[in-house]
Amino acid sequence: MNTTLVIFYLALLVISFVYLAAGFQKISGREPMKSRMAEMNQGGVVRLLIGIAEIVGVIGIWLPATRPLALLCLMPFSIGGLAAHIVLRHNFRERDIPAVLMIVLICVALWLDPSFSIIFN
Repeated sequence: MNTTLVIFYLALLVISFVYLAAGFQKISGREPMKSRMAEMNQGGVVRLLIGIAEIVGVIGIWLPATRPLALLCLMPFSIGGLAAHIVLRHNFRERDIPAVLMIVLICVALWLDPSFSIIFN
C-alpha cells in the first residue's frame, strides 16, 4: 500500500473517531456537550439533529460513492464549532485546535481521495 493511501485512511479514521464521539455525546445528552450547546443557545432538538448528522456523515465517508459529499457536509460543523468557540472566547487549545484539525484533515482527505479530485486528476 502506498504512503498516500495510508495517510488518506488515517485521516478518515481520525475524522470518524472525532465525529462519532461528538455525535454520540450530542445524541445521548451527555452533560459537557449539553451545557456547551446550551451556552450557544442551542436546544435539545438542534443538538440531537447535529449529532445525527455527524454520525450519518461518518457513515457516508466510508462509502466511496458518497465520501466526497459526506466530507464536504461535515466541514460546516467544524467551521461552525470553531466560529462559536471564538465568539464565546473558549480556551483555544481545548476547543479550537480540534476544530482546526478537523478542517485540515477533511481537506487532506478530499485532496487524497482516489475517487475525487479538486485540483489534480
